[in-house]
Amino acid sequence: MVTVTVIDASYNVTFDYKTTKSFSVSRSALPGFPQSQAEREMLEAINAERARGGVCPSGVFPAAAPLKFEGHLHKAATLYGRELAASGRLDLPHRSQVDNRVPSQRMVDAGYRPVPPSGIEWVFGESLAAGMDLTSPAEVIAAWKGSPSHCAALFEKVLDGTAAQVTGAAGTYWVLNIAGW
Repeated sequence: MVTVTVIDASYNVTFDYKTTKSFSVSRSALPGFPQSQAEREMLEAINAERARGGVCPSGVFPAAAPLKFEGHLHKAATLYGRELAASGRLDLPHRSQVDNRVPSQRMVDAGYRPVPPSGIEWVFGESLAAGMDLTSPAEVIAAWKGSPSHCAALFEKVLDGTAAQVTGAAGTYWVLNIAGW
């Protein structure tokens, strides 16, 4: 077993997790957390946006490699989407109302536990979108591109990611999770 320390400066959280050196990412959905057609289409639309590069309120971003679906990240995104849909709220700054966990902790809790190279800075990102009028990938991506941090996350230089869609009484919730280095 290997102990990995995560320093998440975005949320002022430091925590450890144990994993094996042989951990491998899951390129397929985990049991109980299937990827829907809408979620596949969203990831395809995000990857098309990444391929073009983009202009964000925070600057210009060059083209980025496509995100590859990762099942543990999808589980984390789906669970948080379910929490948001059940509450009918979209709370920032991305802290769970159930257990106060932040995105990096939820991703690790869901089983995303790679061993990063020594000295490499982790990236854990989460973008949220919600509302009755945000149902298509184009609408959600346009909303994210209007926010400096969410737009930058679309072009982050990581390879693992997923988009989860959950519908509740207050409308459709989207959770984009990205991670890596």
